[in-house]
Amino acid sequence: MLVAVRKDQPKIAMGLLSYLPRLQTVAAVQREVEWYRAQDQRELLMWQDPDTQHYVTVLGIEKLFNTVVLRLIVFGSEVPLVQRDALGVAIYRYLQLRYPQQVIMGTIETQPLLTAWREVAQ
Repeated sequence: MLVAVRKDQPKIAMGLLSYLPRLQTVAAVQREVEWYRAQDQRELLMWQDPDTQHYVTVLGIEKLFNTVVLRLIVFGSEVPLVQRDALGVAIYRYLQLRYPQQVIMGTIETQPLLTAWREVAQ
């Protein structure tokens, strides 16, 4: 299930964001969280595993015009590499359900993932 990061949950999102190589320090992770909080069209979402109820993935999105841009996706260490594609397909489907009127696009970094997930989801 996809849920928006609440103001009382930044540490969970920060823990997941810390897996990104470009966010090596606590200050860098805090800046990233603040960047998403700074504007209403930006949002951090987390995927909650239905079995364990743990938050295992964080997504950064930005709503622009009639699109939702997937800016980042970070899987936690408890998601095995072999399960990430299948989980990504589920996340993609939930993004479509959450934003049914918008086109879901990626950045240069995330578009290949979205393309692969879209092909499987159809």
